[in-house]
Amino acid sequence: MPPRKRPSIAVPVTPTGRSRKSRSGPGHALEADDESMASPTPAQQAGHAAAGRYVVAAPEADAELQEDGSIIGEGTRVAILFHESSFDAAMLQLEAGGSEMSERNETDLEMLYFVTEAEDGQVEFHLPETGFKQTLSRGGEVLVPVGAAFTLRNMSPTIPAKLLAVVPR
Repeated sequence: MPPRKRPSIAVPVTPTGRSRKSRSGPGHALEADDESMASPTPAQQAGHAAAGRYVVAAPEADAELQEDGSIIGEGTRVAILFHESSFDAAMLQLEAGGSEMSERNETDLEMLYFVTEAEDGQVEFHLPETGFKQTLSRGGEVLVPVGAAFTLRNMSPTIPAKLLAVVPR
């Protein structure tokens, strides 16, 4: 079953070849470990949320995305914004030129991705097990079904894409 979407933002696309820039590995890239939240320190490890913060300004999120520890794959970066008992929130950046992130939703609830910056129609959401594909623009969102493998890809040749992820725990 395809994820729910806003038809005015999401537009179906035809199948294309797979990019060489996929990330593989165990676990979920957007989950911070519990140790990262044990005690706040002045210099938090890159990619991990500061304990007790309630607001993350865009310049702060952008700075965290540029730290070396935010790299999770070729052309892909993540900054954990909030690490709560019931969810993680993270900013994901996909560089221009086909950068992608491939994951599986291993939570008990749907995951939400909201496109905050992107070239119109250039972020592709793909469920490889079903063949379902959608393109997204700024303001678009997708819900990743429970248990589904998925790929997010920035097809823009020149403009990086940023997405906000809300991952249930």
